[in-house]
Order: sequence, then C-alpha cells, then structure tokens
Amino acid sequence: RRSSDLHDKLGKDVRLQILEHARWSIIEKYNALMKGLNLESLFTFVKEFKSHMFAEGLVQGNFTSKQSAELFSYVVEQLQFQPLEKEVPVQFQVAELPSARHICKVKSLNKGDANSEVTVYYQSGPKSLKEYTLMELLVMHMEEPCFDNLRTKQTLGYHVYPTCRNTSGITGFSVTVETQATKYSTDVVDKKIEEFFAFFEEKLESMTEEAFKTQITALIKLKECEDTHLGEEVDRNWSEVLTQQYLFDRLVHEIEALKTFSKAEMINWFKAHRGPDSRILSVHVVGYGQHELDTPSNDDLTEAQDSSYGEVTKLLFLPASPLLAETMQIQNIRDFTSTLKVFPYHKIVK
Repeated sequence: RRSSDLHDKLGKDVRLQILEHARWSIIEKYNALMKGLNLESLFTFVKEFKSHMFAEGLVQGNFTSKQSAELFSYVVEQLQFQPLEKEVPVQFQVAELPSARHICKVKSLNKGDANSEVTVYYQSGPKSLKEYTLMELLVMHMEEPCFDNLRTKQTLGYHVYPTCRNTSGITGFSVTVETQATKYSTDVVDKKIEEFFAFFEEKLESMTEEAFKTQITALIKLKECEDTHLGEEVDRNWSEVLTQQYLFDRLVHEIEALKTFSKAEMINWFKAHRGPDSRILSVHVVGYGQHELDTPSNDDLTEAQDSSYGEVTKLLFLPASPLLAETMQIQNIRDFTSTLKVFPYHKIVK
C-alpha cells in the first residue's frame, strides 16, 4: 500500500477514536488479536454471534416483490437465529468537542517515512438535511481555492482537499494536507491551513452573485446526474439501509434545499463556524525528517514500535511546537474523551 494510504488510515482512526464514543482503535483490535486466538474460541464466537440477530435486506433489479420476500425468508431461515432482545443502535454517539482548538499529534507507524498528514476539522453538530446540504455547497466552493492556495502556490503537498463530514450523523468540514517532514513540519502546515480559512472567508465575501449561482447550478447538476450503472443506485440505497435512515429520495430533498440558499446564508454559515465558539480538532500524523525536531529517540521507537509497518502496541503522542502554543494538546485520547459530553443519536433525514 502507498504510505499516504497508511497515513490516511491512521489519521482517520485517531480522529474517529476521539469523536466516536466507545470506538475501538486499530491498535486495540491488533492487541486483542495478538493475545492469541484458537479454533475453539472462534467457533464459540460464531455460535454466540449467530444466536441473536437483526436481519434487513435490499433487493434491486429484475426481482418481483414476491421473489424478494421469498429470498429474504430463505436467508433468515438458513441463519437460524433469534431476534435481538433489545434494539441496537447502528451508529456511534459522537463526542461534543469543547469550544476551543485541540490538537492530537502521533508519530507515523512507518519508520523513516517522510510523509506526514494534517487534518483540521471543524465540528458543526446535529444538523438538518438542509444544513448538511449547505455544508456540501460550502465545501464545493472551497475546493478550487484550497487546491490553488495550499498546493499550487504554497506547494505544501500533492494531496490537498476539503471534505464535508458526516460523522455518525454529526456534521462538520475539514481540510487535509499530505506533506513531507523533509519540507515542512506538521505544525507549520496546520498554521497554513488556518491562514487559508481566513483567506477563504475574504474570498467568499467578495464573491459575485453570478459565481454563487454557478456553483449552485453545478451541484444540482451533479445530484441530477443519471447513474451510469445499477450499482451506483444500489450503493446509495444500501447506505440508507445500513444507517437506518431510509431516505431513498435524499437527492431530491437536497436539490430542493439548494434552490433556496442565498450567498449571505452561506457566508454567515461559514463565519458561525469560525467564531469564538468554534469546535476545532487538528489531527497530525508526523513523518520523519529534518523539519520535525520532535523525532523520538531510538529507545522510544523501540518501546512503541517493532517494525517498519507498525507492529505496534501503542501510539506515540507528540507535543505541539511553540507555533501552536495556544492549542489544547491531547496526549491521551481516553483521558480527553472521558470528560466530554456526547450528542444524542442523530439521523439527517429532515
């Protein structure tokens, strides 16, 4: 796998470990496996897992409703299980970040690899379908200037992108930059991302009505675009089933919402997330290179990591540099998240 894929996976795992309540990390899963498994324990798990279940299916294509029901009944019959004793949520509860800027820096699992990744995430909260669509529009406006500013002009890295986030129903947005420790420290990149957000706010305010409407039209056309094959529609509908939201005409509702937005509404939406009550989380996966002065000693590495691809027993947390002195640092994820409130379960359906 490309090292950038591994950094993306670790960065995502750290971010979601902080945000999603009671989530198991990759390393926790790995350590559980390394304690030893045998065939007997596997069979015991399978038996217990199959004893009580909830089954739900999706059928699309050349099937009648009668054939679909028969197929589903056959599968359920073969599995031979009892229904769940109580309803089990299909999403995580998400931690409500404090109104402050927090940073979590971890060392790359690839010894000697210069690649680093920085994601700066702004948490919005449990929002409506209309507000989530407004976030999508905002991120679409962000794509071109983000690439032009952080990649083309500042050459921070080849992979630079904003993302509209839906974390178990909790809305947010982020900017990610993949860079190299031989060129920049992650703290410098973090600072550059924040400077970009200030630049982007000014760009939004000077945007013409015509440019705003052009992006609205472009996003509507994207959502109206016909599926090239049945699999695209199936994937979209299966996502609705998996999350138990069942809003199979979601695109129609999003298009209707897009037609109602004004430029002022989008600008105010962005400014609200950048205000004094901003909930910001920066996640850094730090590579190896001369711009990372906090590169740990060989003894530290031996204790935390055993191989070049991270046969790891624990993450190595790093301090922020004086450049980010005002940022609250997360050195222990469990200690930090244990103090946080969690949002109620939330589905974006109306």
